[in-house]
Amino acid sequence: MKRRLFLTGPIGCGKSTAITQALGERTQQCGGFLTRRHRKPNLHFTLERPDGQYSETFLDFPDGKPRLNLDVFSQSGVSLLAGDILVLDEIGGIELLCPEFSAALEQLLHRNIPVIGVLKGLGPAGALVEALGLSEEYTHAAARLRSLLQGDENTLLYECRQFDEQALHLAEQWVKEYAHE
Repeated sequence: MKRRLFLTGPIGCGKSTAITQALGERTQQCGGFLTRRHRKPNLHFTLERPDGQYSETFLDFPDGKPRLNLDVFSQSGVSLLAGDILVLDEIGGIELLCPEFSAALEQLLHRNIPVIGVLKGLGPAGALVEALGLSEEYTHAAARLRSLLQGDENTLLYECRQFDEQALHLAEQWVKEYAHE
């Protein structure tokens, strides 16, 4: 099993579920972050530590229009990229517009640290561009990250299908090798 495993694919196909199910309670001992979607009081997205000790909103829609807070990534997000074993759920989104975070992520991916995570799929990335009116800067950054992961001999980038048992199997294999007790 490769040191880094990233699941990618359409929204709702079970990528995050496979990772959290495979890690179980070990999730709380991992560094990194989880991205959560909340619907109340209004649609918003938070960046959270796997142990639940930190949560901050980086995107919300208070009046139906998007409001980004990239400071979450330049400050707290960079510090969340530390630890002996990391969960990155998910990368490939608007955090790539934060130069400090992008640089720290790239440095991390050149280190020998076990990472399991989700890479935003091509379809969802395109929808993000449209929904938030993102520039070509984002498109280039997302393509660069995907290319970096695809070209890395220590990374397995697995394309998931709907409720993909193989994704869960791969995540369980990764946990046995890198996140064992």
